[in-house]
Amino acid sequence: MIAQGRPQPMIRAEDLPEPIDRPDAQGPLSSDEEERWELCQRSFQQFQQAWWVAAKALDISLRGRLWRRDYDTAEAFIGVVAKMSTSNAYRQIAGSEVAAILAGSTEIELESNDQSRMRDSAPARDEQPLVISQRAAEALTPVREDYGAAAAATAYRAVAEVTGKDKVSQKTITGIVQQIPRKAEEELNEDELSERVRALAKEQTEKDAAEKDAAADPFKDFKAYVDATREFSRKTKGMAAAYKKAAKVDQARADKLASQLRDHIERAVQNFPDV
Repeated sequence: MIAQGRPQPMIRAEDLPEPIDRPDAQGPLSSDEEERWELCQRSFQQFQQAWWVAAKALDISLRGRLWRRDYDTAEAFIGVVAKMSTSNAYRQIAGSEVAAILAGSTEIELESNDQSRMRDSAPARDEQPLVISQRAAEALTPVREDYGAAAAATAYRAVAEVTGKDKVSQKTITGIVQQIPRKAEEELNEDELSERVRALAKEQTEKDAAEKDAAADPFKDFKAYVDATREFSRKTKGMAAAYKKAAKVDQARADKLASQLRDHIERAVQNFPDV
């Protein structure tokens, strides 16, 4: 149980210890494990809104099997504390490394021998800490898997800078990441990856701006339809002439298009106001 009574100080990410893998841990917790377990439980309570800090505490609890004191299985522990599926918990843990880098906290790197070491990954002095949602972090999974958490964080920062947003939505990140080739298809170096992300973010920004302008101008779509009709008439000298020209090449195809156009005009006449 978490100690009650005197208020506990807020836990920072750097206050949490390095995860220790103990896949065969059994029996009561040692005094060191008791301290780790209490820190993790306090993190669950204090950082419910900071999802990635809680995810880091989940990682420590799962890899060290600290949950064994109060729960029968890891699944039960995750369900009660995190109130999510096991698969979702591990997705959060994976994305938390990116969030920690963006927030300016120390990143945990796993070596091939399963020993953890700490690396200073705080933003440069001229970079502001950024917040990333759990879903946006998950959307960066292909970049993180191919190029690492630091590259994924850099990609997110690039999108934020180009779009001018402090927090980029999952939808925007997903749209950009889906257009970046996987490493197995085309390996990009650091500069190429950054340039590709920035170019895609710029395209998305311009597209969003165009859609916003269209929504703000109620005449734009109507005028475009009128202009297209006028241009058609100018180039073909009318629908009848266009049909005859096409029918000489392919009668069946011309008849099909004429039928589609007739149906469209009939609906348009029915729906058009009496002006």
